[in-house]
Amino acid sequence: MDSPRGGPERDKANSKSSSTPLAAVATFWKDFDLEKERSTLDEQGLRIAENQENSQKNRRKLAESTRDFKKTSNEDKLSMFNSLLKGYQEEVDNLTKRAKYGENAFLNIYQKLYEAPDPYPVIASIAEKDSKLSELESENRKMKVELEEFRMEATHLKNQQATIRRLEERCRQLEQQATSVHFNTLCRIKGWAAVYEWNQAEQNQCQPSLILDLVTKWEVQAWSLSRRCFSGSCGRWWLGIDEIAVLTSLSWKQDGVDDMEEKVKEIVEIKQRSLAEENQKTLEVLKEREQLLQDQLRQAQDSVSTMQKLHELAQSQLFEVRAQSEEERATKQSEVNLLMDEVERAQGRLLSLEREKGLLRSQLQTANEDNDHKNRFLRSSLYMKFEKEKETHITEYSFALIKREIEYSYAVQSDDQAKQKAKEVDNLDADSALENSLYAKEKIISELNVELHKLENTLSNEREEHINEIKKLNSLLNEKEVALEELKKDLQTRPTTKLIDDLRKKVKILQAVGYNTIEAEDWEVATSGQEMSKLESLLLDKNRKVEHELTQLKVQLSERTSLLESAEAKIVELTAKINEQQRLIQKLEDDILKGYSSKERKGTRFDDWDLSESGGTEPSENAEQRHVSSDQDQSSMLKVICNQRDRFRARLRETEEEMRQLKEKIGALTSELDKTKADNVKLYGKIRYVQDYNSERVISRGSKKYVEDLESGVSSDVESKYKKMYEDDINPFAAFSKKVPALLRNLN
Repeated sequence: MDSPRGGPERDKANSKSSSTPLAAVATFWKDFDLEKERSTLDEQGLRIAENQENSQKNRRKLAESTRDFKKTSNEDKLSMFNSLLKGYQEEVDNLTKRAKYGENAFLNIYQKLYEAPDPYPVIASIAEKDSKLSELESENRKMKVELEEFRMEATHLKNQQATIRRLEERCRQLEQQATSVHFNTLCRIKGWAAVYEWNQAEQNQCQPSLILDLVTKWEVQAWSLSRRCFSGSCGRWWLGIDEIAVLTSLSWKQDGVDDMEEKVKEIVEIKQRSLAEENQKTLEVLKEREQLLQDQLRQAQDSVSTMQKLHELAQSQLFEVRAQSEEERATKQSEVNLLMDEVERAQGRLLSLEREKGLLRSQLQTANEDNDHKNRFLRSSLYMKFEKEKETHITEYSFALIKREIEYSYAVQSDDQAKQKAKEVDNLDADSALENSLYAKEKIISELNVELHKLENTLSNEREEHINEIKKLNSLLNEKEVALEELKKDLQTRPTTKLIDDLRKKVKILQAVGYNTIEAEDWEVATSGQEMSKLESLLLDKNRKVEHELTQLKVQLSERTSLLESAEAKIVELTAKINEQQRLIQKLEDDILKGYSSKERKGTRFDDWDLSESGGTEPSENAEQRHVSSDQDQSSMLKVICNQRDRFRARLRETEEEMRQLKEKIGALTSELDKTKADNVKLYGKIRYVQDYNSERVISRGSKKYVEDLESGVSSDVESKYKKMYEDDINPFAAFSKKVPALLRNLN
């Protein structure tokens, strides 16, 4: 009997276990203090906006100062250069501060929100709970309505039982009246016999009989009373008495008065025997009917008791299964919590490694996302399981209430039925009422059996679903264990903290050596002793290598600049030569065209003059000779011009090929020159950092000689040239002004 009590306690435990994510979300956001963080975020946003406005103002000022600097003369530029450079350096410092402030603000809020639980599943679960609560409330209202209907039916049945009791009382009263009437009739018959003895003398004198008149009057009264009072077996009994009276009256009239008493006695005895036999038969029939009804009622009660036992057994089994499942769930939840704690510790350890290596960070993020997804799926499955169990508990509770109401009404009806059977032995109408009530109760019992069968089916289905869910949860736990084993193996294969510290030191040394990004604190730690440390020796070796590379690059640069100058001079000579040749060709072609046109004009003039002088004496022969000579001259001139044109074309092709080769060489040289310039600019930047670093740190160590060598190695002209290029490369406005023509070309 303790199993039904364990249901609400288990529901409370399940509700507590299911409300853990809600509590975690609530505690996190309570500790987070959104209003406070919002005020800090507002302050940070205002400061960021203020920094943006200040940077825009400074950019405008720098743009104006650069315009003024460009407009000024070369002598004034030297004086304005320091102030302009200082302004750019201040702007760079402000931009770095601005970026650092924005990054710090982002990292602060990111660190606070990194371990924030996702509120969406909690809100969704609350919404689902609200919807299910509304559904349960509607079901509760429906069950209340059904309960009221059952109560109304019970009251109606009680009213019917009251009417049955009233009818039984009425039947008893009528039976008592019938027995009294029967007794009165017998008494009257005895009185009539005495009167008959007294009236024998008058009968002998052939006077009319008073007894016959009385008998006929009594017949009419009895017949009317029987017709008015009864319509069943009692009425038939009174009709028999009526017939007896009529027969007695006729026998008295026919046979005489002597045999009347004997005949009346015989007829009364016969009728009494027949009535006794009929009553005995009816009593036997009623007893058999009562026995049959009692057997049916006993069978129905036995079936109901067996069904109740089966239902209680099923409920006990269900509660045992639920208790086992809850115990297993509790143990598995504790194991999962322990595993989650281990995973969180492993994640904390991995996060320290993630800050140093981006690749490990991405892998661990994917692992964490997978774990979070599995945990959410597990929690959602547990929550759905809890909701199903709660619904089954609610349906069982409602069914228990309905069952108690029906058992109560059935008990009341059974008590009333027992009383009714004790009272209605001699009444067939009451038997029909009992049959109707038994039919109704059998119908209720059949309905209860159907409902019980349905409940057994639902219990079996829920048991199967519960077993399937347990299998799914076991599979999920196995997968989680496999994933944890993989994570442990991955952690074992990953480097230790000591190795990471060594790698960090090596990275710092490489950064310091390669990019000169060592900080002052690290330098003081590295050079804390009297003697030079390994880091300082590495830096000096790196500086020597950089100096050597710089000298080699200077030599290569000088060689390439000389080659470029010679190539440019050669290109200028070739272009001048090509221009001169083109000019000569053009002049020659013009002269040829001029000579040919002047010759044709002279020929035509001479022909005209000859024609005008001769007056047409030699028209045909001279004209033919002149035409032949002119055709020969034209053909010879065309050959000369064509040959010359072919020669010029060949030379032009050669010159174009030479021009193309020279352009290719010029393009290659210009690209190499650009690369060397870029490399030199980078080297200048490194040298500048090395000079600053050595001037601040290494002068006290006795390495002033290297600084002087470096400063003397670079000439003032080259230094100023690459200094200007380096500063133009750093200047964002100059870079933007260089990009503008390319952007315009792309737009066009």
